[in-house]
Amino acid sequence: MGRLILVDFIWFFLYTIKTMKTYITSDLHIGHANIIKFCPKTRPYRDVNEMDNSMRNDWNATIQPEDMVYILGDVAFNNGARAAQYVQSLNGRKILIEGNHDHKNLRDTAFRACFEQVHKYHELRYNGEIIVMFHYPIAEWNRCHHGSIHFHGHCHGSSLEIHQWRAMDAGVDSTGRIAVTMDELITEALKKPSRGH
Repeated sequence: MGRLILVDFIWFFLYTIKTMKTYITSDLHIGHANIIKFCPKTRPYRDVNEMDNSMRNDWNATIQPEDMVYILGDVAFNNGARAAQYVQSLNGRKILIEGNHDHKNLRDTAFRACFEQVHKYHELRYNGEIIVMFHYPIAEWNRCHHGSIHFHGHCHGSSLEIHQWRAMDAGVDSTGRIAVTMDELITEALKKPSRGH
């Protein structure tokens, strides 16, 4: 009996690792009515309720419960309790890189508990690539002269000089998607040169 449980656990573990995807996104701005006016091309909604519901549906159709999602800030404009309720309705395991509109909600324990980790700045090695994540675009990020990649949010699709190198806005208003796989964004970033000295 115990051996059967171990075999089932190993199969489940291997299946989860094989099927799990890693996503990245930024600037959801849940509950923010004015973002519809600021970004009409990527937010063609009548009102904030339609936007929030549509984004939740897109998220849960894209992201599975076992997937990992890096959110590069500016999750919600609701109060902490309402923001927590919304984030809890989204599939996936979440890591937040704090944005300029998150600090107030992060004081709410229910909202903070929605995330496995919360960082102001985060670096990781992903499939051999050094990834630097921050809510804001950084002109010179760690190891940018040696091929590292910088993902940011905050700019809502505005073109910046740093985008000629391996820096990309991962926000929904830049990509036009609720979230993009880390693999896709890395592939796009690697088509660009490293930032020179």
